[in-house]
Amino acid sequence: MKQATIRQSFTLTGKGLHTGVVINATLRPAETDSGIRFARTDMPDSPAYQALSDYVGATSRGTVLERGSWQVSTIEHLMAALYAFGITN
Repeated sequence: MKQATIRQSFTLTGKGLHTGVVINATLRPAETDSGIRFARTDMPDSPAYQALSDYVGATSRGTVLERGSWQVSTIEHLMAALYAFGITN
């Protein structure tokens, strides 16, 4: 499978759709075979996990990935944009 990443890092800032909390999402280039990963830099040790269907914990108001106390919500639009541009890592 052909793999691709972004050329350089960039940050998006905005209000969470359901929470209204201001968030920063930084997208960074990644190594081959690393996949799409989400990191929570606001948590101790900045845990990061791949965006795998195994981690989908809810889909009622948006896609939620969770593993233990780690959780990221409403990722479906970003995932769709990455897919549309062929970004795999």
